[in-house]
Amino acid sequence: MTTRRRLLLCACALLALAALPVPYAAARELDIVFIPKARDQDFWTFMRQGVEQAVREAGDVKLTWRGPASNDDIDSQIQILGVYTRPGVDAIIIAPTDRLRLVAPVRKAAALGIRIVVVDSGLADKTPVNFISTDNVAAGRLAAERLAGQLTGPATVAVLRTVAGSASTDERAEGFLAYLRKFAPQISVVADEYGGGTRGKAYHKALAMLEQRPGVDGIFAVNESSSDGMLRALRQAGLAGRKKFVGFDTTDFLLEGVRKGEIQSLIIQNPRQMGYLGMKAAVAAVRGEHAREPVIYTQAVAVTLDNLDRPDIHDLLVP
Repeated sequence: MTTRRRLLLCACALLALAALPVPYAAARELDIVFIPKARDQDFWTFMRQGVEQAVREAGDVKLTWRGPASNDDIDSQIQILGVYTRPGVDAIIIAPTDRLRLVAPVRKAAALGIRIVVVDSGLADKTPVNFISTDNVAAGRLAAERLAGQLTGPATVAVLRTVAGSASTDERAEGFLAYLRKFAPQISVVADEYGGGTRGKAYHKALAMLEQRPGVDGIFAVNESSSDGMLRALRQAGLAGRKKFVGFDTTDFLLEGVRKGEIQSLIIQNPRQMGYLGMKAAVAAVRGEHAREPVIYTQAVAVTLDNLDRPDIHDLLVP
């Protein structure tokens, strides 16, 4: 074989290799940032477990996890989002603390080509490529159904919300109220108030609510911090176990309340699955894959003393 023919064959082989598809994963590590609502709730521990499982499966992701101290610190979340709105960041997964105030900074990040995935709580904008959350209206209806089932005859209830502008928790409250109006008109809502984004703020608001409405028959708290604050207030006021109480989310402290009969139901989400699907969606978006389901709802279930030790329920309760 002549030297010229050998060179020609080598050139053809190199061209053939160059034409082979190169996996995106081999190009570089993906830089993905997760911005939760807070650092002070067990809910985000569950979610991070799901996120990290998806990171392990992807194998080529550098995860940055950074959020504000509490879910009413909207300014800090906006500042954190601004820090990571920069070239080199491939995707941002965010649980917005405020459905309106986060719109402009999210649009700014998307304008740089950063893929945006929203989890847990909605944003009043169509910029994100995916939205993954509990069906919070349905979860609120479930809470109302559970509480109404505990009350007989004409009764009064109070609602303790968390932060105005938080889409997820406001949707739970609205689902709760809509169910009562339609299916339990004999139940009157005598208080519907915001308690703040921390356990401490919720506790003080709950104490004031109980002082003003000592005869209230039932209570619904819309998230982990409001449920925690309400249970502490009920104990402080000597009313724990005497009021019918439906809370939201899970901690060891709240589960203790269920076991003692101080909480009749906890409405439990699946943040682990939410985080897993959120990271999967972000990786797919960076790789140019079109979202088959732009909106994905995960299930909520009611946990009671009767079912909290079931294996399928237990998996949702333990980080």
